[in-house]
Formats: sequence, C-alpha cells, structure tokens
Amino acid sequence: MGYGIIEPRAGLHVPGTVRLFDDDETEEDAGGNVNASRLLKHGTGKESDLVLVPQPSESPNDPLNWPLWKRDLTLFILCLAGSIAGVIGPAIAPINGVLVKEFHTTYKEVAKWSGWQFWSAGVAGLIACAFGRVYGKRPIYLFSIMLVLGGAIWNALTTSKTGFLVSRTIQGFGLGAFETIIPSSIGDMFYVHERGKRVAAYNLAFLGSTYFMPILGGYISMRHGWRTQFIIIAAFMAAALVLAFVALPEHVYNRPAIFNTDTSSTENVRELAHLAEGTASSEPKEDTTTATTAAAAPEVKKTLIQEMALYNGRFSSDSLWRLLLAPFVLLCYPATLWAFLFQGTFVTWGIGVSIILAQLFAGPPTHFGPEKLGYMYAFPFLGALCSYLLASQLSDRIATTLARRNGNIYEPEFRILLVIPTAAVALPGLFAFGWASEHHVHWIVPSLCYGLITFAVVMSCTATFSYVLDAHRDVSLEMMVALLLIKNFWAYGSTFFLNDWVQSAGATKVFYIIGGVQGAICLLSVGMYVFGKVQRDFFARHNLLKMCGLYPTKIEDVGGH
Repeated sequence: MGYGIIEPRAGLHVPGTVRLFDDDETEEDAGGNVNASRLLKHGTGKESDLVLVPQPSESPNDPLNWPLWKRDLTLFILCLAGSIAGVIGPAIAPINGVLVKEFHTTYKEVAKWSGWQFWSAGVAGLIACAFGRVYGKRPIYLFSIMLVLGGAIWNALTTSKTGFLVSRTIQGFGLGAFETIIPSSIGDMFYVHERGKRVAAYNLAFLGSTYFMPILGGYISMRHGWRTQFIIIAAFMAAALVLAFVALPEHVYNRPAIFNTDTSSTENVRELAHLAEGTASSEPKEDTTTATTAAAAPEVKKTLIQEMALYNGRFSSDSLWRLLLAPFVLLCYPATLWAFLFQGTFVTWGIGVSIILAQLFAGPPTHFGPEKLGYMYAFPFLGALCSYLLASQLSDRIATTLARRNGNIYEPEFRILLVIPTAAVALPGLFAFGWASEHHVHWIVPSLCYGLITFAVVMSCTATFSYVLDAHRDVSLEMMVALLLIKNFWAYGSTFFLNDWVQSAGATKVFYIIGGVQGAICLLSVGMYVFGKVQRDFFARHNLLKMCGLYPTKIEDVGGH
C-alpha cells in the first residue's frame, strides 16, 4: 500500500501505475521490472533518472519526439484560442442589468441565455470527441474557432432577445471543443511528469480569462457600449484563427500500443526493454511484432505543409455513432462521477456567482453599474492566478516526490491530494461570500470571497484533469466529454433556479447550503484516493466499453501518413 492507497487483491499490474524512476539499489523487484525500466528511454539533464511515460516511438512524427518548444507552442495556441473563446461566456456578467432594461426582460431570462450556451457546449463537446477520434483534432479546433467568431459577430449585431439567444447558442457550439479536447491534447504531446503544470496553465488560460474579462467588459461597456466588447472578442478570435491555421499542427498520433507503458501490461515493459537491447523476446506477441516492424520501417518526417493539412486520413476505424455513445457508458465510472462532484460543482458555483452578481449588487443599496460590477472580478482573477501558480508547482512535484518515496512507483491518485488546498481555501470562501453579500459590507469583501471560490475552480480542474489523464489516458477524451456533459447540463439547470432561490432564501442561506454540500464532496475524495487503484484495477479487468463494443480502436499505420 503506497501512502494510504489500497492495493487490489489480484496483485496484477494496474494501468496508470508506472515506474517513474530507476532504483539504484535494487536490482529487481517482485515483478522483475527494475532492470527492464533501466533500458527504456529516460529524461535528460536533471531528469536523467526519470523514465519517460509513455515511451516515445522511433517515428519523427510522434508528438512526443517533437522538440519541447514545438509542443509548448502548440499548447500555447490552443490556450490562446481557448481563453478568447472562454471570455465570451462571462462577458455579459457585468451587463446583466443593462440587458434586462434594454431587452425588457428579467434576470432569470438573461441567465437562461447563458444556460443555453452551456447546453450547446455540452453537445458540441460530444460531437468534437467523436470527430476528433476519427479525423484528428486540428480540423475540430479550426471549425470551433470559426463558430465562436461567428457567434461573437452575431452577438454584437443582434437587436432582439431571440437573436441574442441564438448567438449565445452558436458560441456554445464553438466552445465545447476547448472544454473537452485540450486536456487530451496535453496527453497526446506530453509525458506524465510534464502534464501537471501544463494542465494548470490550460486551466488558467481558459478559466482565469473568464474572470478577467468582466473587469475589462464592464469598463468597455460603460464607455463604448456593451456591443463593443463582442467586436473586440471577434477581432482577437479572427487573429487566433489565422495563427491556428498556419501554426497548429495535427498532434493525434497512433503509436504502437507497446509504447503506451501507462496503459499497457507489465509484460510490454519487458518487451520494450528487449527491443532496446536489440534482442527478440522468447514469447512472440502481437505488440512486439508491431513495435519491431515500426522500428524496421521508419517513417518519413512530415513536411510543414503536411502537418498543417486539414485532412490527415482516418485515425480510427470506428463509426461516429459508436464514438458518440462511448461517453455515456463512462458515466458509470467512479473517476467520472468523482470528477463531476468535485470539479463540476465548484465550476458551477463559480459560474453561479457571476449569474447572480448583478442581482445582488445592481440594486439598492449599492446600485452598481457594469463598470463597478466588473471591478468585483479583480479578486476572482487574482484567485485564479494564485491557484495556477500553486497548482503548477504542486501537481507535478507531489507526483514525483511521492513516487520516489513509494519505491519509485507513481500512482495517479497522488493528483487527488490537491483536494486539500482546494477545500482549505474554497469552503471558507463560500460561507463568507453568502454572509457578506447579504449584509452589504464593503464590496471588496464579497469580491475577495469570490476570489477564494475561483481559486478552487482552477485547482479542482487541475486535480481532476490530471487524474483522468493519468489514470484513464486511453479513454481520457471520452471521459472528459462525459464530465462536460453532466457538468454543463447541471450548470444549464442551475440557471433555472439559482436566481429565484437567492431571491427567496437569501444569499446567506443559499451559500451556507452550498458550502456544506461542497465540504461533504471534499470528504468523499478521501474514498476516491484510498480506493482509486482498486477501482482502476476492477474496470481494467471489467472494461465496460469493451463489453459494449464501444472501446475506441485505431488504425495503426495512420501515424505514417
């Protein structure tokens, strides 16, 4: 048992559990993997004793073999486009009161406009997952950027409630891909020990920007009209489209399964070691044959034009209908349910505050206009920034430090320990926000409390995305979609009751209840940490997707196209 994580009774290798460092003292463990791991590819410099997980193939087209600057540039473009797409949702937060007056509607109706954006983003995430598996992610990202761009232009020009609703829905269809497949893109391009800080960077870009935009949006709306901010967003999105078109390469790659040491069996590690030594295994295996063939017939490096092609062949032989059904099966997995309960609810309440903020402060006694409502997002942005800085340091450091102390064995459950700083900061923030909002203290106090909540939003996303990537990387894309579906539909549903609930019960009671619920959810994470490896082992041996014939397959030779 490593640091409180219960070992499965079967005693077999569990996907996600990997040897992350060489052991200089022990020649061979009970499974005979120490010597084998020394023959695998390692990091360089200070990380020379760190085993690369997964193992890169010999192909120059394998994203794991790209130079680090190219991988980081690709992620930067995705984060840039994602951040611009992300700000379009909360852009209306400081102008809800203005929209109520201009369109002669209610706060509840304006909240529903955001709700439909959540709904369409959930549907789009499901579609993006299926098409991304089959045709690659580059065309999905480009099409999503165009949808957000079109939705922003429509939003700037609309003069009716119906037009506003339709534009928000179109924006949601573009937003879905950035909520679901960017974390899986990180899994495509980076090793286990590199993912934590980059997942945190993505969360800051996507979520942090959503708390920075209202500050600018309120100021712009007061001086130039609320439509101007959508024109500015559209201009930046057009620039992101050009950048993505010329510098965002396709990064889906079907490397032979034997190289995926984080999802394969222990025997595959030994076979890779034999291949590294240039010796043949005494036991013929399909994976070994595949790897040997790949080594014997190296691929030709793609040109820049080939990498930027909109069509790169099929990466999967599955039908789109099968891929559309797969995320629904993953709703039965404990990892999906825990990720929603922990991350999805914190994200929803973070969004919920933005929905009710004008309701709480636009009227008496504060009478805040869009500019002052925008200023209330100063601490939420700082909270997201501080969360990123802490998560980027803690996530990978906790993983590698505990792996060393755990006999050099890494367990994905180490990522769950980020629940501790999340709970310590967010729970007081939830209780205090409710009290401060209702008792009309200085606006800095509820803004500061809101910042504590957004700290939890970024930290919880870093913990859950990192865990899903490491524990279930083979189906991480489908699991992200399953998480998005229940999270966004829950957020969509909250727009139908949150405003009325706050109005009838008061902010104090509402956020005391929410704080209590979130505290119980954080306690449930203890069970996920302790029994996480047991459930990984169970679902590896009883794979529901394989039982239903929905497990994603791939075309092994697509990577060479």
